[in-house]
Amino acid sequence: MDWLRRHRNVHEARRRPNCRPYTGFAMRAGLLVVMVAAIVVCACSNPAASDVPELSPLPSDPAFTTGLVTAPPTASAVLPTGSRLAVIRHLLIDSAQRHGVNPYLVMGVAWWESGWDQSRVSSTGAIGIMQVEPATAASAGPQLLHRVADINNQADNIELGVAVLKEDLDNFHNDLAKALIAYYEGPAAVTDWNQQDAGAKRYVWGVYRLAVEFSQGTGPA
Repeated sequence: MDWLRRHRNVHEARRRPNCRPYTGFAMRAGLLVVMVAAIVVCACSNPAASDVPELSPLPSDPAFTTGLVTAPPTASAVLPTGSRLAVIRHLLIDSAQRHGVNPYLVMGVAWWESGWDQSRVSSTGAIGIMQVEPATAASAGPQLLHRVADINNQADNIELGVAVLKEDLDNFHNDLAKALIAYYEGPAAVTDWNQQDAGAKRYVWGVYRLAVEFSQGTGPA
């Protein structure tokens, strides 16, 4: 029995090491696949200059042109990282190009609104990366996307948010300040720049500066 036990122990000792290299190889192969996928997404997420509509200039305002706009109040404390960040970036750019909106503007709006956090829900009930209200989704989904949009799904959330932003840009003849205020507070809130409230002005300039940073490769994500 002792001989048999020693024989089994030797046999097991020889057999176990053969399993480890295979497991390690499989883990490394899986990690490589994930890394390659993330690289591919990043590579596909760099819009060509010809695909980027220009941003219209904003109204001159010394309160914002000569000073810094503080960080967005709704930025998430738990930000997406790694491959998740690359996927969200790709979705934002892809949707922007599909709707003919400057992708850096879309990235700026999304960052100011949520920090690219799909789990964010505002105090007023706005949901997700683009902070879309359920009531807006119920009406704008069928109208702009010709289907029901699930704003709890990040791809649908981005798609509908960008469609709404595109509608605002069209309705205000690509006046960037007015379109952003319409997205932020609703079209009824749009008025002459000098009469806009400070919160709306801060939103416009904050998103604009984020868009510029993203276009220069210095954005927060």
